[in-house]
Order: sequence, then C-alpha cells, then structure tokens
Amino acid sequence: MSESNLRDYRDATQRSVSPSFTTGVFAAIGVDRYTICPSAIGEVFVAWSAPGVSAVRLAGDEETFEAWYAERFGRRTVPAVEDDPISTAARAKLQGHDVAVPIDLRECSPFEQRVLHTAAEIAPGNARPYRWLAREIGAPDATRAVGNALGRNPVPLLIPCHRVIRTDCSVGGYVFGSDTKRALLERELDFGAVEHVVNQGFRYVACDKGYFCLPTCGDIATRVDTTGYFGLRSVEEAHAHHLTPCGICRPIAA
Repeated sequence: MSESNLRDYRDATQRSVSPSFTTGVFAAIGVDRYTICPSAIGEVFVAWSAPGVSAVRLAGDEETFEAWYAERFGRRTVPAVEDDPISTAARAKLQGHDVAVPIDLRECSPFEQRVLHTAAEIAPGNARPYRWLAREIGAPDATRAVGNALGRNPVPLLIPCHRVIRTDCSVGGYVFGSDTKRALLERELDFGAVEHVVNQGFRYVACDKGYFCLPTCGDIATRVDTTGYFGLRSVEEAHAHHLTPCGICRPIAA
C-alpha cells in the first residue's frame, strides 16, 4: 500500500475520543493531568482527576510541580493535551465567571473537608474570621486547626481560603503569601474601610434595617457614619440598640 493510500486510510478511519473516555483512561492507570490557566495572581498550574480539580499552584517548573504532586497525592500528573469539562470549568472560574467546578478533596481529612467546604461558601466581597469558621463547622475551640486546614487547601482560588482572616481583620497567612492574600481581598471588598472600622475598636456594624454585621459583611464597613449605620464594640451594645444578628454573616461569637 502506498504512503498516499495509508494516509487516506488513516484519515478515513480516525475517530475522535470523548473527554469522558480520556478521563476514564487516565483514572484507570492512576495518572492525573494538569494545564496552565490565567488567574487573578498570574498563571497557575491546575491539576485534575476524574472526580474534579485536585490542585492549584503557581505555574513554574513542571518537574518541580510534578514531584510535589506525587509527594502530596501519591499519584502522577502529566501535562494535558487539551481541556476537558473539568479543566474548562476551572479555567472559567479562575477568570471570574460564576460556574460550578468539581473539586477532588479525597486526600484531605474529614475535618479538612468540612473546613474547606464551609470556606467555599464565603461569597465574593466578603471575609470571615478563623474563629467564625471554627464555629460554623461545630468546632469553636479549633481555631488553630482551622488555620492549619486552610493552609493545606490544595485548590486555593477555587476554594477561596483568602477570604478567611484574623479576628482583628489582619490578613493572616496564605499559601501564596500575605501580600497576595491582601491583594485578592482588596479586589473584592474595600479592605481599607474594614480596617478603618476595626482600628476604631468596633467589632460590628449596626445597620438601619435593625440588624448588626461583621465589618467584612459585603460593603457594610463603607457605610459607617452614614444614616443608620454606626460601629459597635460588643454584642451587648448591639442588644442595647435592639439589633438582631445578620442572617448572612452570622456575627455572634465570631
């Protein structure tokens, strides 16, 4: 058979492979894939498995990333030839689109999973204290353990652990550095206004609708000193003004 005939035969019999088939093959042999995606902090490696995205790290040397991945997860990851639905969703999310992204947290402990799933519920434009997160998962005395769990977040940016800060509203630690964490927060809320409120000794903000919030509940901090909005130093002071806790930020004991 001539080379031309072989080429014609190949073209006639070639079939495309579905993304789900490709994902299944890689899962069967215990190998994950990764690609490079743009994000708010620059290019990042995004690795994924059959259940979902398993890792997000700053892009750099591929061999170093692959070695880290093997040590952290006990399986290999290789460069992807093309995107599939999981990586496509992650790419869109990292570019600011409101899309659901499946996440693979199999290698996290049950406690870490509870912490990360709760952190994932903090909406853009908001931040919450570590103590708040500990309370929300039913472990109010585990603030330090919560911080450690967030420090091990395998998928930062997709699970927004940068939105968890210290009670005094200083940013705290972050896998990509405190300066990066602050920059991410400042993209999402007026962090300067939050600090201004906290530096006056206020732990909460009264709202003209009859409730009180954390200073990091949306844009509430920017409204202090406007009609009906003022700072509060304690829960007792809030109760003295007959205010009820905000149902969104749930400030009591935060």
